[in-house]
Amino acid sequence: MANKPLSSQFTDRLQSQFGPDGYDKIMKGFRARRLPTFRVNTTKSTNEEIVEFLVENKIAYEQSDTVPHAFIIKRMSSEDLLKLPICKDGKIYVQGLSSMVPPLVLSPGAGEHVLDLCAAPGSKTSQMAAMMEQTGKLVAMEQNQIRFGKLKFTIDKQGADVVEAMKGDAIKLCTRYKGKFDAILADVPCSAEGRMNLAYERSYGYWSEVNIEKNVKLQRELMTAAIPCLKPGGRIVYSTCTLAPEENESMIAWLLEEFTELHLEEIAPPLLDHRVPGGCYILPSESHEGMFISMLRMGS
Repeated sequence: MANKPLSSQFTDRLQSQFGPDGYDKIMKGFRARRLPTFRVNTTKSTNEEIVEFLVENKIAYEQSDTVPHAFIIKRMSSEDLLKLPICKDGKIYVQGLSSMVPPLVLSPGAGEHVLDLCAAPGSKTSQMAAMMEQTGKLVAMEQNQIRFGKLKFTIDKQGADVVEAMKGDAIKLCTRYKGKFDAILADVPCSAEGRMNLAYERSYGYWSEVNIEKNVKLQRELMTAAIPCLKPGGRIVYSTCTLAPEENESMIAWLLEEFTELHLEEIAPPLLDHRVPGGCYILPSESHEGMFISMLRMGS
């Protein structure tokens, strides 16, 4: 039996939101069977060491020219990639290209105090730890027990010693950290429209405006808790893997009204497709999933 089609309410909105060209690109992205990608864990390895391994083992690859330390594997599944010794040893991390972008925009530096608000399974957490050269402090929060276990596993395997993993409700945990962080990554739960795949009905069959509204409520609660944790002059990157404007540019507009001490930072992330007031979209494509990214800074 064929999978059911996307909701016309959803596709009509996408056409209005992104225009004919953007809509066509998104639809191709929804149909794509993407090649697996990984990020070099610079805590344990280098691009040169990984290239040497790939060449010696005759693994066809392409190095991304836009996302640092990112590789695209041409004739191997993600499952086979996970079996390689470089993966088992934590020298690489299998991760989508667009997922690597929010930490690059936040750009956490050595010695900074950083918060990963919704951290599991730890892909962006371990990426930021490597960017920080394992100095400073990186607090990673996760409430769900199973996801927290995955977070801990990733931290240990990637050698992310700078990370302090905290299990609990981030909204409550944030009350301990008023004015403590130089930078915060808020890669928040969302309706995941950017990750839809038409070959898998479960990736889009749940779509509804009610689901979007539920996510907006949670996102507002998370951001209301996180923003007071910024130091004066600190920055926060807000990102989602959805295309819903209510969860993206409308969320940023709401935050700027609620927190008048915040101001919007201009960003130009890798893979940028579509700029809107409040941030940038990376549209789903044949090479990566969709994402929205914005950066705000606390007035000093």
